[in-house]
Amino acid sequence: MLRPRPLGSLDRTAVDGGPAERQRDGRVSGGPEAWVRTLQRSAGNAAVARAIGQARGQQAAVQTAVQTVVQRKWPGPNAADRHHTDDPTAHPEWAMYRTLMTDAGFSANVVENLWSLLVGGLREQETINSASADPSLTRTERRLRREGNDWYQQAIEMLRENSGFTTPRMALWSGGFDVCKYAQSKGYTPMEFTRAGKVFNELEFHRNWGLQGPLWNALSKFYAAQATGPVHIFLRSYSPDSVLIGQEVPQLRQLQRIHPEVELIWHPLYTDEQGRIREVSRDRELVDDAPYATRDTCVAVLYDYLMYRHDEGNGHAARSYQEMQTDLSKNVNPGPSK
Repeated sequence: MLRPRPLGSLDRTAVDGGPAERQRDGRVSGGPEAWVRTLQRSAGNAAVARAIGQARGQQAAVQTAVQTVVQRKWPGPNAADRHHTDDPTAHPEWAMYRTLMTDAGFSANVVENLWSLLVGGLREQETINSASADPSLTRTERRLRREGNDWYQQAIEMLRENSGFTTPRMALWSGGFDVCKYAQSKGYTPMEFTRAGKVFNELEFHRNWGLQGPLWNALSKFYAAQATGPVHIFLRSYSPDSVLIGQEVPQLRQLQRIHPEVELIWHPLYTDEQGRIREVSRDRELVDDAPYATRDTCVAVLYDYLMYRHDEGNGHAARSYQEMQTDLSKNVNPGPSK
């Protein structure tokens, strides 16, 4: 198994930024979430799913006009298909990476050492993935093994030392990359728009996504751990298995125990017929700003809008509607045993 080589000296490059701006929502109990919760408690999610069909006058989930949602840049046919650990500069993206990192203000020493760690990490991840395919391993054991890439962890440590992902106005997101761009347009900084994030988001790294997926997961978890104040979370679709819900939010919950100033502010989003992303208010209106204090309220407001206001002809939002149906169907309560 490969091991990371010792790193050279690190440059500590600071990033200027003002204090995080707090935003109070004051939107707590009541509203459409009460309807969803009451029905779930009394009859289970199966009843919720049936109610959706009755309210919308339909029996099945949307099966047409579902547009592709890009969550992360997927490697194309020209992405590297072999490893370059012997000479990392032979990687086809080295020149672009070096230019982007230099323009972002990183020193030549950091640029070169970080690239060696990333390229070595791809090779190491291949070895880890092969070992974690052991059928005797539990799902948790397999996940923990795939996350144990020392090369990636050292790369993240180098980024931490050089303020690669520092931001005063943190944003997390889920529901397609245009949600990330929406958050940035509102004045917040998703990981993909930080100094290093803008570089990484342009790279394909390797044709095999399984080799870089663990890197992105580790970066997301690390980014969330940098929170020092309010964190705005933009949600166009909800999935309990997403990186946002499975890794980033739990990281923030742990951080809140130490730093109570870390506040989670949730924004439910919907894309209208013109392709514009808007936020959803309690009274089922699309507005410019609709922050909520809790995840449950945010998801309930989003689902309520999808149940009663979503237009089947709106392909821009068909994916969100379908994912809501899928989420509810996964939690259908079984009937009594016979």
